[in-house]
Amino acid sequence: MSGSNSLLRITLAASIAGAFLVAAAAGAAPSITSERPAGPPLALRTERILDRETLEVLGVPRPSRLMFDASGNLYVLDAVSRRVVKLDSRGAPLLDLGGYGEDEASFSIPCDLAVDARQSLLVLDRGKGAVMAFDGSGHFLGARSMAPDVAAEAFTPSARLIVDLFGALWLLAPRSRDLVPLDDRLARARRSRFLAPEESLGAVQSAAFLPGGGVWIHDPDAGALRRFGASGRLLGTVSLRDSTGFAVPSELATDDDGYLYVPDTEGQRILVYDPEGGLRLTRPLGGPRARWRPAALAVSRLDRIAIADPSRGEIQILVIQRGTAP
Repeated sequence: MSGSNSLLRITLAASIAGAFLVAAAAGAAPSITSERPAGPPLALRTERILDRETLEVLGVPRPSRLMFDASGNLYVLDAVSRRVVKLDSRGAPLLDLGGYGEDEASFSIPCDLAVDARQSLLVLDRGKGAVMAFDGSGHFLGARSMAPDVAAEAFTPSARLIVDLFGALWLLAPRSRDLVPLDDRLARARRSRFLAPEESLGAVQSAAFLPGGGVWIHDPDAGALRRFGASGRLLGTVSLRDSTGFAVPSELATDDDGYLYVPDTEGQRILVYDPEGGLRLTRPLGGPRARWRPAALAVSRLDRIAIADPSRGEIQILVIQRGTAP
């Protein structure tokens, strides 16, 4: 049994460290061949809807987190049912993970998802105080506790795991208002702050990395999106107040060209910004008679967006239509 546990620890370490080691060796993010058209997003077209009945059959009727892998498969987390399902590009189930139980692969309080550079699924579980790792086929690789220097931050309700476009794993740390790079022991990889200056941030609620290493941060206290460079220096601020009202983002995500996708729960819409912060597109989702509050969003490298409303029990899959604006 001790030999088996040692092997498990080595396998898990390799899986979690893969977010750092594989990309660092290659000097770039993982890539796949894609024929997607060039140009800015011009429209978001509905391709498929997974309604409440479908999600209930899948066991994830209240989807709280979404994440695509490099092949365009979608992971859906329902924190209430403690279950993760993996769907193919047509919405057909490939596997399901977790659920209630006492075994090592069951979830306690799963709160976030990430897919690392090796395409392993990482699940942040507050109840177990650990990150749980599964390979792309759903095999349980093991669990690793967060290191003491980041544990208090990692298990606050709004903490997030984020994999940047170079494959490195980061922790969104609300208490310290910072993004913390993690090493293969799930400890702080650097002692100095990344986001600077500190006084520019009232709070950090969500983040999304840009292709060059910069990052967008949602600062709810300021009602703004803030763009930081690869060094962590503040480069610009975009107000979330405009002539149409006050946007309340629930999530941030970027595509490979650096366009930012912002689900606005108050306005029942998706806002799309260019890499410099200019608003390029507004996509309505609901209205007074059909409320649609987007709480989770993920962007695929194959020009697909998944967006979920847990209270409605629905996931929409949208196609990003690109081209040259007239």
